[in-house]
Amino acid sequence: MNNPLEHTTGQLRTGYITYREDGSKRNSGYALGGHYHLDTKRWNGLKVGLSAYTVLNLGVNQNPLNVNPDFFDADGNSFIQLTEAYLDGKWGNTEIKIGRQLLDTPHADSDDIRMIPNYFEAYTLSNSDVEGLTLSAGLITKMAGWENGVDAQKFVNTGKTLESGNTNGIFYASALYEGIKELFLSLWYYNYIDIADVLYAEAGYQIHFSKDTILTMGLQYDGSHQCGAALLGEQNADTYGISMEFAEEAVGLHILAAYNQDNGRTGANALSLGGGPFFTSMENQTLDAVGSAGSAWMIGAGYHFEAIGIDGLVAGIAYGNFQAKDSRLYESHETDTVFEYAWSDKFRFIANYNFN
Repeated sequence: MNNPLEHTTGQLRTGYITYREDGSKRNSGYALGGHYHLDTKRWNGLKVGLSAYTVLNLGVNQNPLNVNPDFFDADGNSFIQLTEAYLDGKWGNTEIKIGRQLLDTPHADSDDIRMIPNYFEAYTLSNSDVEGLTLSAGLITKMAGWENGVDAQKFVNTGKTLESGNTNGIFYASALYEGIKELFLSLWYYNYIDIADVLYAEAGYQIHFSKDTILTMGLQYDGSHQCGAALLGEQNADTYGISMEFAEEAVGLHILAAYNQDNGRTGANALSLGGGPFFTSMENQTLDAVGSAGSAWMIGAGYHFEAIGIDGLVAGIAYGNFQAKDSRLYESHETDTVFEYAWSDKFRFIANYNFN
């Protein structure tokens, strides 16, 4: 009998998080989680994908009043969830996907930095008939995961995530072009129905001085304006960004820097469902937290220990500064450090420490 499954994958992960904000008590949590995913073989271009995710609260003797909320459900408890359930159709260079799925777009992304990433209920369409050009469009109606703002284990209306009340979702359309060597261009339009229209554009270019010496440069723009019933009031973001990363692979060194500035009346776009697109975003702090016109800059460095014979070990540090145009209204900074060790293709350890 033929096996109807194309492939299956599984993952186990365990994590510990501790956090303290000025003026409040420290909270923490430790958990065990994982997921199992399967895809069927295609039949007349169609296939089905399913995945289930579980997170277990291991803090048996932990004070529930001091549990960090990022790992668990709204009550700080364990949960299991059907995170993906989609129908995927592909005919030639055109593909549709309908149902619960992962997305990675500038303003809606998985942001997988906790026990469970963000998932979405969406209807997506993409086409790549033109060489180097990918066109896509979609409608996002619900969100689950650690950043949905309501309960990680539930798919909730995107309007509830944005605190506007139920809406008819978010429509998007995009064009990505990679037809010129070392150049990447993307243009995205989002219509947050009855909230805002958003335009995002990004360009990236690489210069190879040699096989191991590479300079990567990036430009970005993000703008928004309220639309329809304007359920969240005025939206007026006008954000520009620039980034540069220098890599000297022969010695394992990466150096990066980025700058963002927003000149809008309401500050940088705070409508992202996930980590957001800004070049200066840190582990916790992003430009939209300023809440008014302002700017941010960051510098960082990373080192691949493979250059000195230690395979799989990577370390990095970054510092970011965020302030309003009138720094008396808002000013903050953050330092992020990370160590990552890949023991093999199937085992990875990551440690982050972030402070301001």
